[in-house]
Amino acid sequence: MTSALRTGETGQGQIERMRTALRSGWYMVILLTAAQIVSYIDRFLPSLLIGPIKADLGLTDFQVGLLLGPAFGVFYVLMGLPIGWMADRYSRRGILAAGITIWCSMTALASMAKGFPALFATRLGVGLGEAALAPCTVSLISDRFPREKRARALSVFMSGTFLGAGAAFLLGGPLVHAITGLPGVVVPLLGELKPWQMSFLVVGLPGLILAALMFSFTDPPRRERAVDAESGLTGEKASIPQALRFIRARWRTFGVLFVGSAAVVTMGSLAFWNASLFERSFGWNVRDVGIATGVLFLTGGPIGTVIGIWLTNRWVKQGRKDATMRALLCGLFVAVPGFAAYPIMPTASLAIVALFFAFVGQAMAAAAGPASLSLIAPGQIKSQATAIYYLVISISGQLIGPPPVGWMTDMFGDPAKLGWAMTIEAATVGGAALIIVSLGLSAYRRGVEAVERMIGEEDRGHG
Repeated sequence: MTSALRTGETGQGQIERMRTALRSGWYMVILLTAAQIVSYIDRFLPSLLIGPIKADLGLTDFQVGLLLGPAFGVFYVLMGLPIGWMADRYSRRGILAAGITIWCSMTALASMAKGFPALFATRLGVGLGEAALAPCTVSLISDRFPREKRARALSVFMSGTFLGAGAAFLLGGPLVHAITGLPGVVVPLLGELKPWQMSFLVVGLPGLILAALMFSFTDPPRRERAVDAESGLTGEKASIPQALRFIRARWRTFGVLFVGSAAVVTMGSLAFWNASLFERSFGWNVRDVGIATGVLFLTGGPIGTVIGIWLTNRWVKQGRKDATMRALLCGLFVAVPGFAAYPIMPTASLAIVALFFAFVGQAMAAAAGPASLSLIAPGQIKSQATAIYYLVISISGQLIGPPPVGWMTDMFGDPAKLGWAMTIEAATVGGAALIIVSLGLSAYRRGVEAVERMIGEEDRGHG
């Protein structure tokens, strides 16, 4: 018996209630997507400032790799699971507001950095704040939308990845180019700031407005709670050990998703090196690199997202339980050749073409990742499972991704070999992921079917 029959609600009343819920749900998605955009602007900003930061602080390529990867990734990885545990219990919008406040403040504080340790510390803070975004968001959207409509909402949220990165490059490139040509600016209380320091201040402070907007939507009731004796889930709140046991018991289901998404993030981290690649290989300045990369993000990202949504919806209508994972696999087939080819192209034009296809494939796969996760994680561990998911893919993409490129370039002894280092990483990681995901689709299907048996029909449809 449905909730409508139990309460005596008419069919028309139930339809109107569902429409209202969807409208409020999409308002929430828009705000969460805006937060994703801001997070990626703050995340990508240092990659546009590599030149002046290196010159001012005397950094090596390896130290730059540490700033672009581990400096952000350490707290992003370590704090994700505790934050996910809190998000499965307490106000997710409150946790989000705190996270946004922290990462925007730390971006602004980078303007005061006078050396590598201070700059490294501010990037740690950015990672700490951004660790709250994904666990809260995937849980919020999963509880607001039914399973068959969830992939579209999560894909829109994930499009913020490319919109944010695109805005960072398209707007940040010219901005940084203009700012770096200016003399130092004296700011009250902060003293004289160099142009690259001013960039952090200007970009970081406006994002604080978004933190207050997190309280303009309601926190939806938690749904899709399951009972599983093997991991100790009882339908109530779950502990971190219970979440880990649930995932470990289904390691093939979760593993194929983790591997595919980790490869996407690792290859995507190559974009951190784009400013240096195009400068060294083709003599471009940061403004031209920013504009070109930004346009690619803002075109390839939405195109890939739309294609991924279309493929997913098509397979969902066919009743395929692995619809989202199929979209991820298709994205990998497009992304891997593009990422492996663009760094070693003989001309800038060919590199741009290859990079466009790389971004299209990356967007298809990235949008499918959280949607796939939401179908195999019960409601009481949704945030914790999301945190574990991002922990795994961040270790690959944020901690492992950028430094090996800098290390290989230093080992080659020739800065012009940066492109070959990028290609080696993309081909190795991407090729392995294609094989593993292709072989793992059946395991993912079984995982979806198992979770659907654990939760009730009414909970699946949010009725």
